[in-house]
Amino acid sequence: MHWVDVIAGELLRRGPKHVVASGTSISGQIHIGNAGDVIMADGVCRSIRERGGEATLLWIADDSDPLRKIPKQLPPEFDRLLGVPCHNLPCPEGHPHSFTDHFIEPFMDALARVGVFPEVKSGLEMYQNGEYGPMVKVALEESARIRDILKRISGAEKAQDWLPFDPICEKCGKIATTDAYGWEDGKVRYRCAGGVAGKSRIEGCGHEGCTDFAQGKLTWRVEWAARWKMLGVTCEPFGKEHAASGGSYDTSKVIVKEVFGYDPPHPVIYEHILVGGRKMSKSLGNIVTLDDFLEVAPPEVMRFFFFRTRATKHKDFDIGKNLLHLVEDYEHVERVYYGKDRPSPQEDEGDLRRAYELSQVRRPAEGFFQVPYTHLVTCAQMAPSYEGVRWILQRNEQLGGMDAEWEGRLKVEVECVRAWVREYAPEEYLFSIQEFLPDVVLDEGEKGLLGRLSDDLATVEWTAERLHSTIHDTGKAAGLDAAHTFGAVYKVILGKPRGPRMGYFLQSMDKGWVLRRLKEAGGT
Repeated sequence: MHWVDVIAGELLRRGPKHVVASGTSISGQIHIGNAGDVIMADGVCRSIRERGGEATLLWIADDSDPLRKIPKQLPPEFDRLLGVPCHNLPCPEGHPHSFTDHFIEPFMDALARVGVFPEVKSGLEMYQNGEYGPMVKVALEESARIRDILKRISGAEKAQDWLPFDPICEKCGKIATTDAYGWEDGKVRYRCAGGVAGKSRIEGCGHEGCTDFAQGKLTWRVEWAARWKMLGVTCEPFGKEHAASGGSYDTSKVIVKEVFGYDPPHPVIYEHILVGGRKMSKSLGNIVTLDDFLEVAPPEVMRFFFFRTRATKHKDFDIGKNLLHLVEDYEHVERVYYGKDRPSPQEDEGDLRRAYELSQVRRPAEGFFQVPYTHLVTCAQMAPSYEGVRWILQRNEQLGGMDAEWEGRLKVEVECVRAWVREYAPEEYLFSIQEFLPDVVLDEGEKGLLGRLSDDLATVEWTAERLHSTIHDTGKAAGLDAAHTFGAVYKVILGKPRGPRMGYFLQSMDKGWVLRRLKEAGGT
């Protein structure tokens, strides 16, 4: 059974109504690692609803968190704003909207494209509208108990006057530099003594003041527990760093139980998403956003990336060559779903079919239609528009089974392929058909082969399979190996000894043009 359905089943045994939450700190561009939380949460919600339960999908913007590091995409002058709550930062591009809106809006738009529509909660708004108020009051009242829990679970020692609340300094505007040490009547006393943001030590301004619950936030592990209770969260995906022994989840699940009197949510722990073998980091700048992903692959492939394997398995995304492997895997699973392919002995057909269903933005389409992404990579370099690609496919009789819904998907995929070819394709996938016979070196064996091919191909059915087999057989009869044989054809058409899959490539070209080029190159 697919892991999403296992979790949904466990939740439904507890009760019929569930709130599945995810959250993201808004300190820069929101990448696909952040998106994994909410996409996986969406899958769990879908499964609950399919089984007759009720599920609410929440996404919490942690917009009161301080700016801890300077991501690569931010200008260097943001260095002076380290420690300031993200919701109080200026837009990095000088627009009138806020820093957090600048990053949240494109993220929400991209989520909608992959069929994810969460109820959005702002941490700032929940503090300012008083939702967090009762939770803050309980946490301050129980600060001694929370100190004991932190020491018992994580080993963290806190001062006797420590309070689990970070006020915003009313003088310098920073939240990472304040220490709360007293409270009464809904007001928290603090001093701006300095603190740490990421690996940076931030000096405090020395101000001492008093502020209300709306002008600050609970410390992270207490806030996480508080919002589980406040929002009725029953399930939440999060990265493995939070699941470490003595880490955030270990601590927060005890706090929510012992301080707030609420059962901790079911955890969905997932592995880090790597980019080219390295962990994504906003500060390093090696991130891939949803928009980056959706520029080169359809939304179904984006969802498939998260649902193809267990949440606890490493996922490595490379927008170059490895993207083709991901799409080819998706196409294989799609063929299995429609009964056009069989799973390998190592694959579970039920899990493959379920992964495909969860990958769909809406529902699986009626009927089957597929043009391989790799073939579209070839077609897109031979035609300047979607209409041109469509004409090639129609001439090759590759549009059978395409209805209006599938054509809509094909249009999206062609645009994705164009972007991939333009921005990310490795050199080995790029080619240009030479208008005139290129100045390449051909030995006598290759010339003889090309001359014979101009005759042999003239009489065969112009299909990928027949073209490939005829070229192979003609080369073998001439005493040439496959590399020599196919390389000779590529050289006289592309000017280099390698190119796209030969059969599909030639099938997509005009037969008369190909025969004339081979004849000219063979000197016959």
